[in-house]
Amino acid sequence: MDRIWYYAVDGERHGPVTFEELQAQVAAGRVKPLDLVWQPEFGPDWRNAGQVRELFAPDRAVAPPLPRTDAAINVPLTGVAGDRPSCLAAVSDAFAGMTAILLRPFDMTRWFSIGFCAWLAMFGTQMSFNPAELKLGREEAELRAFKTAVDNILERLASHSWGVAEALAIAVTLLFALLFCKLRSRGDFMFLHRWYSPDATIRHCWTASRAAGQELFVWRVYLYVIVTLLLTLDGVAAYGYVVKPYLAAGKVWDVSLRMPAAGFATAATLILTVAALVSHLTKAFVAPVMYWHGVNVARGWLAVFGLCNQYPFAVIGYLVCGMVCAMAAGLALLAVGILTCCIGFIPFMLPYFGAVAMLPYSLFFRGYTVCFLSRWRQDLVPASA
Repeated sequence: MDRIWYYAVDGERHGPVTFEELQAQVAAGRVKPLDLVWQPEFGPDWRNAGQVRELFAPDRAVAPPLPRTDAAINVPLTGVAGDRPSCLAAVSDAFAGMTAILLRPFDMTRWFSIGFCAWLAMFGTQMSFNPAELKLGREEAELRAFKTAVDNILERLASHSWGVAEALAIAVTLLFALLFCKLRSRGDFMFLHRWYSPDATIRHCWTASRAAGQELFVWRVYLYVIVTLLLTLDGVAAYGYVVKPYLAAGKVWDVSLRMPAAGFATAATLILTVAALVSHLTKAFVAPVMYWHGVNVARGWLAVFGLCNQYPFAVIGYLVCGMVCAMAAGLALLAVGILTCCIGFIPFMLPYFGAVAMLPYSLFFRGYTVCFLSRWRQDLVPASA
């Protein structure tokens, strides 16, 4: 293609570039609809980029979230020895990046905009915080309620008396879970994009994250199906070897049931732990690789396996350091709430506003994972754009 296009941003002229290069600038958010573009067919007049419909056509192919150079595209995902990553250095880099994005300078509009992306990345997973739950002395009543609920469930399982209402409730719950997962998968890349481009618009982030978000959504569905099947097999076995004898004995617990019950509980715990670890590493490490190189989840995992093989103890240190930082942040939030007579808890209980209030926390941890990968291989995932 001929380099006949020019564009002007903030009064500065750029070009000549090809039409595809100009499209890439639009996809990256550098050229807005009101910016000026020109090519010889326009004669002496410049036009707004929005007047060139091909640049903003909704059905055109969506470019990756961040413009990738040839060097980045050609970076091998595996077979390259990186440096030993430091979790403490990553913490320092992430904190510096977080403060630079949110506070230097402080921009309330940008804060709320990034907060929306963070909220979408956690959509359906937020847990409301109720200060009343801190009250003590209710253990006995809660245990009785829990035992009653478990007994009711066991009786329904034994009698097979599930009706249309229960089946409909399960179907609706599943549909909402899939919807939340789809939005959350797209939000993960929108939030990641804001780490590299804090001033990008929500609309651009939403459009640019379409393909990668869909890929991550499909992966998560497969993961959830596998985990559900494993838990179902464990539950069926537990029902046959533990629940049925317990019900047949008139709900009298026998000592002989202790070992199989502990075994099935341990298996369920291991399944959930492995699933949580895989889900976390996918969000933390695989998503940045997908973002930069346009690969699918499986190829992104190859790069993560390379990190784990080269520096397994560094990855363990990353996980431990992350938990310590999370606990420290939780204690700080608890202290703020107590010192404000629980008034400080109110923002965290509200949808979206809770994500905005927690933005320093969530943005720090998004940067922590990126900076840790960058400490391993800067060529694979840069710490900043």
